Amino acid sequence: MLADISRIVSGQFIAQLMLLMSLPFIARYYGPEEFGVFAIFSAITWMLVVFSTGKVESLIITMKSKDEALELTVGILVILLIASFLIGLIVEFLLLGFLNTLPLERVEYLSILIPATVFFIGSAQTLRFYVTYLGCFSAHGIAAILNATGIIFITLGYAIFLDGNSLPLGLILGQLAGHILSFFIFLFYVDIFQIKTFKRLKISINIVFNQIQKISVLLITQLAYVLSVQIPILIISIVGGVLGAGAFSMAERVVSMPTNTFGHAVGQVVRHRFAKEYMANNQNTFLPRKFISITFSIVIICYGLLIVLADWAIPFILGEQWMIVIPFVQIIAIMELFNFVFYSVEDVSIIRNSFVYRMWGQVTQLAILVILYMIVDSKGILLSVEWVLGLICLIRILFVIYDLIKTWRGVKAE
Repeated sequence: MLADISRIVSGQFIAQLMLLMSLPFIARYYGPEEFGVFAIFSAITWMLVVFSTGKVESLIITMKSKDEALELTVGILVILLIASFLIGLIVEFLLLGFLNTLPLERVEYLSILIPATVFFIGSAQTLRFYVTYLGCFSAHGIAAILNATGIIFITLGYAIFLDGNSLPLGLILGQLAGHILSFFIFLFYVDIFQIKTFKRLKISINIVFNQIQKISVLLITQLAYVLSVQIPILIISIVGGVLGAGAFSMAERVVSMPTNTFGHAVGQVVRHRFAKEYMANNQNTFLPRKFISITFSIVIICYGLLIVLADWAIPFILGEQWMIVIPFVQIIAIMELFNFVFYSVEDVSIIRNSFVYRMWGQVTQLAILVILYMIVDSKGILLSVEWVLGLICLIRILFVIYDLIKTWRGVKAE
């Protein structure tokens, strides 16, 4: 198991190191306003990805045979392709005027960029789950490195050589290039071209719809989660203005992105190993408990060091102009400590077919954040941006602890 983790984490470490080393240069060319436009674009596309796939890719690991897993994967990709095409038409003919009322008016070719980003993000995610099912863990590391390479070269290249009135486009194209490279790397490791006949293609789509009972729960859960991730940006922008939103966005890039990457890297191995053990013994609780205990012990040290060293590290890496990010990094690091543990065992509940509680947890979390948004948006409410950010992180931490307790106890299907 340690060998599998090392195959994923080594590549992820190199990729994150590359992104970290590029941050001082990216921060020089792209300011808070550019990051704000990029954040809005990313929020829209990630929500559309969830709508397009229904998060059915999470169920690939639960398939009882390789043929079923393959057919489910191909079915998701076909549906995603159709959905992306429809999204492009809707944006071009119905939503372009509305999107241009947002800061996205600075971005050209939205009717092409949005569906293309949705397709390649969703496809890369789907193939990642199938690669995990096959146990090809080395693919994750290679994909991560090429993803980082695409982001860095396109983002910086656009700013240096094609500097114009639409700088946010550089960040958007960098993200798109990274996911395209990941998609083709995963495609190289899988055998989806085995499905050549229309009959098998129809079977693939039918398998997707056979999961409809689980899709509704997964979709609501993920939509609530995506919205819960995006609303804090709006809340911080109300309290701290553009400067606060920019600092929040950069702090997430420094802390949350590596947490998401490494946490899910460990989760890929846990998902693969636990799926096999659960088929043999569905009473198994040892493996999830073992990973929660070990991971929690490690991240306390790692994130503790980050919090202590932030006062020195942030000015050194990003420059003195980003000193405002320090308290954001320290507060978010506390939240991401718990998130890392959660990501490492996130799919255990899906394999157990027991994730309805997570849906209600995410919906409740979203409702609380919406209420918080209305409170800070009210005139006469004066709160410091650090206090508001701390409250947002505390809400997330409490729900993560609740989920980890459920995973630890080994809650079965409800």
